[in-house]
Amino acid sequence: MDPAVTIRPAHEADLDALTDVWERAARSSHGFMDPADFSEMRPFMRDSYLPSMEVLLAELGGRPIAFVGARENHVELLYVDPEFHGQGLGTRLLAEVGATSVEVYADNTTGVAFYRSQGFAEVLRRESDAAGRPYAMVVLRR
Repeated sequence: MDPAVTIRPAHEADLDALTDVWERAARSSHGFMDPADFSEMRPFMRDSYLPSMEVLLAELGGRPIAFVGARENHVELLYVDPEFHGQGLGTRLLAEVGATSVEVYADNTTGVAFYRSQGFAEVLRRESDAAGRPYAMVVLRR
């Protein structure tokens, strides 16, 4: 990871930038979703979901490039701007929150592979996401 990358708690002023990171990252790894889902999810992500949890962000030159949202030891969100994939940001953010569980879309093969590489194993599978959309979810624990 670039030594110029810093990690800090996110603030309300970061919500637009974090939502942008989420959308770029989700569109790159969630090709199985209907494109309209991203437009529908964007206001919820920015105004409800992100503010509902502790969020740490990684920034480079003052620009957020990745973030993790967690409640206790459960990862709710972990997204890295596609431009910065493969640089250890996800691993570092995961370690910062001491995560022991996560729920991820089953068809997000990149995300599932990442969590498995971090020692997580599937313990449960659901046929739809929390919003009732027909996207299977897997719960992983380590």
